[in-house]
Amino acid sequence: MDDVEAMREAVAKEYGFALYRRYSEPEAAHYLSVDLSTLKRWRRSGRTPFVNLGERQVRYLGIHIADMMLWGEKWRDIPAANSK
Repeated sequence: MDDVEAMREAVAKEYGFALYRRYSEPEAAHYLSVDLSTLKRWRRSGRTPFVNLGERQVRYLGIHIADMMLWGEKWRDIPAANSK
């Protein structure tokens, strides 16, 4: 396990979420301690990673939440969980 993965796991454990579970937008906003409208604005402007499940269905993986907690807008610079 590399340092990035260890940090993600530590954050998920501390805040009580699973890295590879999908969370609704209200749940993600709760974990990130931001207003739902703020998270939606971030998503629409490309500032957050998310999973688009079709019309009006958005989910966030726990790993997305951990990355946003750890690196904010710099989450794009972090290697993907499965990349080597």
